[in-house]
Amino acid sequence: MFKPLFYAALFVGLGSCKKDLTPLEQLPAATQDGNNTAGWLLDGRAWVPVRSTISTGPPVSGSWQKTKSGHALSVSFHQFSIEENWGAGFSLLDIRQAGTFTLNQSSTVSGGRFAASYGQYYHSRPAPDLNCYTGPDALGQLIITRFDTVQNIVSGTFEMTPRDYTTGTAVTITNGRFDVHFER
Repeated sequence: MFKPLFYAALFVGLGSCKKDLTPLEQLPAATQDGNNTAGWLLDGRAWVPVRSTISTGPPVSGSWQKTKSGHALSVSFHQFSIEENWGAGFSLLDIRQAGTFTLNQSSTVSGGRFAASYGQYYHSRPAPDLNCYTGPDALGQLIITRFDTVQNIVSGTFEMTPRDYTTGTAVTITNGRFDVHFER
């Protein structure tokens, strides 16, 4: 009688154990269907934007717009709530096809617009405030694996070490992935 009860208790006990997900397992799958998902590891911790009750816009969005030099792609991922305000994004000037894009130019503004492609990470709540950009000493890489201007889908991966040039603070973003249905 003892053995069946012991094994039943062991089975129930093992079945109720939850496996903690690693930070990488907490990120959304790397899809290419326009699912409006994104996530990354920030200094080893998983960050995944989700819609909040006070946010008016989607947490993952993108646009592809005509400019003087071609078409610029912007993708944005953010979390906005009473407790949190943070996000990341990219702007690629004159993108025409999927590929690998190195983000290593100064993110200066010229004529009211950024003069180069860049990556950004910002954080204002909870403190401290950060507004970090890629540049010559704050490198980033964006790999566009799907750029579909018929179905308006852009997907890919990214890594970067953007820097807040006011404070000198840099963050490390790895294992970034996104899958966005963009507006035109």
